[in-house]
Amino acid sequence: MKSLYFVRHGQTEWNAIRRMQGQWNSDLNDLGRAQAEVNGRFLQGLDIDYMVASPLDRTRQTAEIIDRHLQVGFAVDDRIKEWHCGDWSGEMWDEVPHKWPEEFAAWRADPFFGRGPGTENYPDMIARATPFLQDLLANEHRRIAIISHGLIGRAMVGTLLSLTPEEILSFSQGNDTIFHLEQQSGGFTVQHYVGGEGPFGGLPSREY
Repeated sequence: MKSLYFVRHGQTEWNAIRRMQGQWNSDLNDLGRAQAEVNGRFLQGLDIDYMVASPLDRTRQTAEIIDRHLQVGFAVDDRIKEWHCGDWSGEMWDEVPHKWPEEFAAWRADPFFGRGPGTENYPDMIARATPFLQDLLANEHRRIAIISHGLIGRAMVGTLLSLTPEEILSFSQGNDTIFHLEQQSGGFTVQHYVGGEGPFGGLPSREY
């Protein structure tokens, strides 16, 4: 049985100013590095025996900080990169509705199945991440940390918990939050930690 810890990268320079990152790179800021340190100290006592990260800079930086505490090294996997936000990459969130009013309104009306110009949707992310999850569940390691992102992390957790589209959209993951999924005979249970504190039952309600 697996014990999976889904860790979002620490806050980045672009998170702080609300610029869309997607699969573009932005470095952790001071708060983000501090959040990674807190999560590293939290994970240190949990006998993590494997860590895998998205290859983007912010997740690699987070994994490097966490690994100072774990000393297990980490693999990288392209399949858990963040949502690809297409033509909106690098744009300010507040400006996108003005530059692409019709496209943004259509996406907001159907954020699970809809797409902006050149973007992925949730089924795309789930299709990309499902083989990764299958490989993860089949490997020999039992206590695994996955360092990923807000939207692809939501897609992966939702897939493992067999959530509906509405349920997947109902929760979110802050930069200081870890989702813990524990495998049972009938599936997975879930709880979460915030800033190294918890556990708190279930998944946190969506904040944005």
